[in-house]
Amino acid sequence: MSRRRTPPWFWALCALAAMCVATACVDRSFIKPVNLVNILKNNSVAGIVATGMTLVILLGGIDLSVGALLALAGGLGISAINAALGAGVGQGTACLLGALAMVALGAAAGAANGLLVARGGMAPFIATLGTLVSFRSVSVWIVRGGQYFCGGCAAFVAAGRGLPIPGTNIARAGARRIPLELPYATIAWVLVLLAALWLVHRTRLGRYIVAVGSNERAARYAAVPVRLVKFAAYTILGALTGLGAFLYSSQYTSVNSAVTGLNLELDAIAAVVIGGTRMEGGRGSIVGTAVGVLLLGVIRNMMVMLGVNSYAQGLVQGLIILAAVLAQRLAARDSSSSASA
Repeated sequence: MSRRRTPPWFWALCALAAMCVATACVDRSFIKPVNLVNILKNNSVAGIVATGMTLVILLGGIDLSVGALLALAGGLGISAINAALGAGVGQGTACLLGALAMVALGAAAGAANGLLVARGGMAPFIATLGTLVSFRSVSVWIVRGGQYFCGGCAAFVAAGRGLPIPGTNIARAGARRIPLELPYATIAWVLVLLAALWLVHRTRLGRYIVAVGSNERAARYAAVPVRLVKFAAYTILGALTGLGAFLYSSQYTSVNSAVTGLNLELDAIAAVVIGGTRMEGGRGSIVGTAVGVLLLGVIRNMMVMLGVNSYAQGLVQGLIILAAVLAQRLAARDSSSSASA
C-alpha cells in the first residue's frame, strides 16, 4: 500500500501557523482584525503577481521584469485616466479605461517576454533582465524620475478601497461608525487563485505547462506546442501584473516611477519557491504560492511589530529563500534514494 504524499506546501503552512502563534504571543495586537486585514491588503498585489509567476516557473522559466512592468503599466494607466477625464469622459468610464489600459499593457509586455523566450530562444533570465531595465527606464523617462498622479477620479479612489464588513467598527469610541473593509485587491487575489487552480488542473494549457516544465524535449515529441505554451504563460503573467498595477495605483492614487514595484519580482519568486514549486519546473502548487505570500507578509508584519530594522527584512527574506530551496533539494534527494532502494 503506497504512502500518501505530503503536499509541497505542507511545511510552509506549518511555518505560517507557527509564525502566527508566536507573533500573537509576543504582541496581542497581531490578531486584531484591522492588522489581519492590513496584512491581506499589503500582500494581495504580490499574491496576484506570484500566482502568474507560478505558471512561468512551472514551465521552467522566470520573469524578472514584473516590478518594473507594474510601475510602467500603473503610470501609463494613470495617464490614460487623466487624459480621459480631461476629454470630458465620466469618472467611472475613465477608471474602467485606465484598468483596461493597464491590463492590456501588461499583457503586451508579457507577450514580448514570451516572444523573446519562445521564438527568440533567449534564456528567460537574460530576456527578462533586459526588459526589466527597459520598462523601468521608460517609466522614469516619461516623468523625469517623478511620480504619476491621478487628477481627482472618485471611482479610481473607490477601486482602491473595499467592501464594508457588516458588524465591524474601527472608529474610536463616540466617533462616527467606520466599518472595517475587505480590500478589493484581496477579493481579486482570491478570484485569480481560483482561476489559476482551474487552469492548471482542468485545462489543456495547464497540463501542457506542467509537461513542458517536466521535460521539454518529451513534450515536443508528444506534439505539445511548446513555443505557444511559453508565450501564453508569460502573457498571462503580464496581464496579472497589469491587474496588480491597477489595484496598487488605485490604493495610493499615484505611482513612483523609480520606486514602485521595486523588488516585487523577488517577493513573487520567493513566495513561489517557499510554496514548494521547483525552480526547474514541472512540479508546484498554486495553493502553496498563496501560503508563501502570506508567510512573507506575516514575517514582515512581525518584524515591524518587534521594531526590527527595516534593512534586515531583506536578509531574512533571502535566508528563507535559501532554506526553501535547500529543503527542496534534500526532499528530492531523499525521494530519489527511496526510489532506488
